[in-house]
Amino acid sequence: MARRETNGAVTPRERHRLQTREEILDAALAVMAEEGVAALNLTEVARRVGLRQPSLYQYFASRTAVYDALFERGWRAHHEILTASINGHGGGWAAIRLAMRETLRFAAAQPVLAQLMVTRTVPGFVPSARAYALSLRDVDLVRTAMATAAERAELHPAAASENGIALLLALVAGIGSQHSANEPGVGFAESRLIALLDPALDMYAAYFSPDRPPAWTPWASTD
Repeated sequence: MARRETNGAVTPRERHRLQTREEILDAALAVMAEEGVAALNLTEVARRVGLRQPSLYQYFASRTAVYDALFERGWRAHHEILTASINGHGGGWAAIRLAMRETLRFAAAQPVLAQLMVTRTVPGFVPSARAYALSLRDVDLVRTAMATAAERAELHPAAASENGIALLLALVAGIGSQHSANEPGVGFAESRLIALLDPALDMYAAYFSPDRPPAWTPWASTD
């Protein structure tokens, strides 16, 4: 457990350790951006932060631990974006649309983190329960906002079902994946593929129109 001073303040030693951990993660991101997400080389990471590789293991026990910390970093950052978009704009469909747009803005700005967060880019990497819980927290935010949209008759209730939410997230993730694969280095504002988000969400909203009969369901079976 990290040592703290009696008044609760972080000790200089702990502060230095936390700073070094962040420098290691920054260097890991840089290596992954240059060599590929799955090609993380801890020897090169250690060299960039001025450590010998054995010393790096004092901060992260393994390559997997570095991936896990980056996965957690990404979802913490995304949670702030999602919270600001949804809770900061009253929930409902308009807030969800903004949240999906800002999600793609984040993915375009942080392509390495986005790949690690939403694709199986690294063979054998499975996030820890603690890190994965952060991604589930964001799904819960979307679930609540979708329920609000249905209650306000902005969308049909089927949109707020688990399948409806999964379809929304798959739609957005698909656009993000196409952007990552076909427009590397292209920014959010310049992306031809990210520009497809608004018409795609329009189609989603039309499909889940609140004018459909209350008992309507597009699924072969109920959730």
